[in-house]
Amino acid sequence: MTFPGLVFRSARRSPVRATLTILAVAITFVAFILLRALSGSWTERVKQTPNDRVVSRHKIGWVPRIPVSYAEEIRRMPGVKTAMGGRFAWFRRPGREKDFFDGFAVEAKPFIDMHDEISAPAAEKRAFIEARQGALVSHELARKLDLRLGAPIVFKLGEKGTLVELVVTGIYESTRHGFSRETVWFHLEYLNELLPADERDTISIVSAQIHEPREGARIAKAIDIHFDTKDNQTATFEDKALNASTVGRFGAILQAFDVVSVLVLGVLVLILGNTIAMGVRERTQEFGVFRAIGFRPAHIKALVVGESAALGLAGGVLGLAAAYPLVELFLSGVFEKSMGFAPLHVYVDVGASVLVVGILLGSLAAVLPAHQASQLDVVSALRHID
Repeated sequence: MTFPGLVFRSARRSPVRATLTILAVAITFVAFILLRALSGSWTERVKQTPNDRVVSRHKIGWVPRIPVSYAEEIRRMPGVKTAMGGRFAWFRRPGREKDFFDGFAVEAKPFIDMHDEISAPAAEKRAFIEARQGALVSHELARKLDLRLGAPIVFKLGEKGTLVELVVTGIYESTRHGFSRETVWFHLEYLNELLPADERDTISIVSAQIHEPREGARIAKAIDIHFDTKDNQTATFEDKALNASTVGRFGAILQAFDVVSVLVLGVLVLILGNTIAMGVRERTQEFGVFRAIGFRPAHIKALVVGESAALGLAGGVLGLAAAYPLVELFLSGVFEKSMGFAPLHVYVDVGASVLVVGILLGSLAAVLPAHQASQLDVVSALRHID
């Protein structure tokens, strides 16, 4: 029998204990992967935010609105490539008042020109621009509402329940992490016609694409100075910095995730260490026999460490296999709907690290039991009665 074969035979010596240990390690790794996914979802959101955009809103906050003319004024400013005015619109389905969906009324042409992360056939994008009541619907939302191209859709808008009648002219995929996953984009001009007179010609934000990303801070400041003498002053931010500040508000929580994920790995070491220590005690006579037939202390250490590493690797493989469907297919939707999280993903580097960490922590957990086993006196070990 080869040495690796002996290691795996030793790991299977107590099938029930080995199975329970592997399950415990797998569950621990699932918890670790979930914590890393929660943390990674927010940081990845910042990484994928374009760095060539600035966003302007009312200086007081996101609720007050600014005149729609601000979008055209910003488009004419030096350094600005194009700009899009937009207005938030929260939709409800008639007859299902508790179902809310994100709606966003935009200036269609500059919206399409700016947002490469909105992936849809060119013909569908063109149809959206040309149709006054056209709508771009996310793939996720279209699937949920069973929508097809050309299908009419009706939503209720706001507390007054104004009916918004749209036609699906495009179904898109969002290629940007956490952006516009369940959203309906439609025409600002059409929404303006439906609003009461005192709410018309106002928008929530202006998103501007700039020529030179390094000039973002300067252009943002120039925009605010430009409107400083107006009745409705603006607060303008680089889009990437705005997302980073949003993540920063969750900084303590993300740090807590990191700390807890490390503690979870500590629990894993204790689980494996306890299992291996029990196995070493029960196999004292066996180790004595090994020593008697010529095994050296280093061989005994390698055997114990290898057994623990094998259990850690098996638990890592099982945990990784369970984490992909659990985190990406189930928990991702739960956190996205209930807490507004970006979609969760088990990244390749995290998956690879789980397998490596399983082996390393398995080996670490066996250091003390392996040392004790290697120091056993041959005669005493053979006389040992468990």
